[in-house]
Amino acid sequence: MKSLKTLLVATCAFGCVASASIAADIQTVAGTMTVPNSVTLTAASETSTAAFVKERLAKELMSSSLKPGSRKDTQLALDVLNQLGVSYDVYQLQGADKSGQKDAVIVAVDLKKVAQEMHANIKDPSVTSALSLLQAGELDPITEQLMLASVNMALPKETTTFTLPGARVVDTKDKSKRSLTVENVEPMAKIGATKYQTYTIGSRLSMDFEGVTNPFYAKAALVMNPTKPTLYLAITSDVQRHYFMPILEDAFKSIK
Repeated sequence: MKSLKTLLVATCAFGCVASASIAADIQTVAGTMTVPNSVTLTAASETSTAAFVKERLAKELMSSSLKPGSRKDTQLALDVLNQLGVSYDVYQLQGADKSGQKDAVIVAVDLKKVAQEMHANIKDPSVTSALSLLQAGELDPITEQLMLASVNMALPKETTTFTLPGARVVDTKDKSKRSLTVENVEPMAKIGATKYQTYTIGSRLSMDFEGVTNPFYAKAALVMNPTKPTLYLAITSDVQRHYFMPILEDAFKSIK
């Protein structure tokens, strides 16, 4: 009987360790995001490259030979880089399955910070309305339904190709050598059981640039953290979308 109890205790202990090791918590702009342990998430703000570039820019600003125009541009670059990890960040996800290594990139932007800067420079009623919603920290049921209905009504219902700026006419039959094709759009929807109101939308994208086509999958999430309402945009290759779709859905849902 003692050996049976020992076995049960050991099994329970192993189960606790195993369950504790299947996920990892990563700090992001809007809060802590949970990803599987099989996926590595690296933040650009935590890399040595970001620290090195900031150090170089700071040294340039101390140089007496720096011209006024260059000084202004350098200071702007340093100010933007100093916000890395605060009001925005870029993350790389790396995972692996039986078919090989997978990777995706997530860009996170604090929408309140962006709206505040736009409001300071552009006195536009739409910017003012957006800022008031973001400062409230959450959407009331009516506003939420209006947002979902408006966005979903504007989304392409079938495969649609848009001509990108800078397209050049090669001949009369080919006028869109730079284009973006959107297909299989996932409607904007609210995710349940989250700490903050969270809304996601996704789509397959195909970019044609001078005859070279690159297929992607994009997944966006709006996380209404009252302090930092954040927009996340994840991009991966189309062949890797089946691997990352559930990972991204769970990651956005986990933010707290």
